[in-house]
Amino acid sequence: MKDIVMIRSVSVKNAVKDALEVFQFDQWLRFYFVVEKGDELRIEMPEEELDKIKETHPALHRFADMVNNAVTDYKRSQENVCSYVASRLDGQKYEATVLPQVFDNATFKVEMYIFNVWLKMHEQHLDEEYMNFEGWMEMYAEWNALDEVVEYRTKLLESGTDPQFPTCETTQ
Repeated sequence: MKDIVMIRSVSVKNAVKDALEVFQFDQWLRFYFVVEKGDELRIEMPEEELDKIKETHPALHRFADMVNNAVTDYKRSQENVCSYVASRLDGQKYEATVLPQVFDNATFKVEMYIFNVWLKMHEQHLDEEYMNFEGWMEMYAEWNALDEVVEYRTKLLESGTDPQFPTCETTQ
């Protein structure tokens, strides 16, 4: 039997994109599927939604399945995202040296900051009616392509401004 050699990517740019998607997906989950039970917040995603995610985003389905019906708060959410990114991307899709670079990467930090600005600016609109993850990402992409957003991102990156958002302390 021959040994199968897995080729892992060393692209920090691609790893940034993949990690961002998980953080964005987590935001979407918490935006639409958090319910209050007693004094706890829980993620409760209906089976139909889980099935749709399984079809459209198989890798993200694993994350949704992991956090579904679980207690959540900001700290747990951050830990879940970081551990998921570490377990699914670090050493599997990317060389072990890549992911530690992602969370310190200026582009990652700026993109997370920009996404959170979008979320805050559009929260009322997003809250008016349910939008699937693809819809969120399409709306974000349109906003993200606006000249003023592109200019703002460029200024942040050129200035070296570090929005410090978010951090992953999970061992990669």
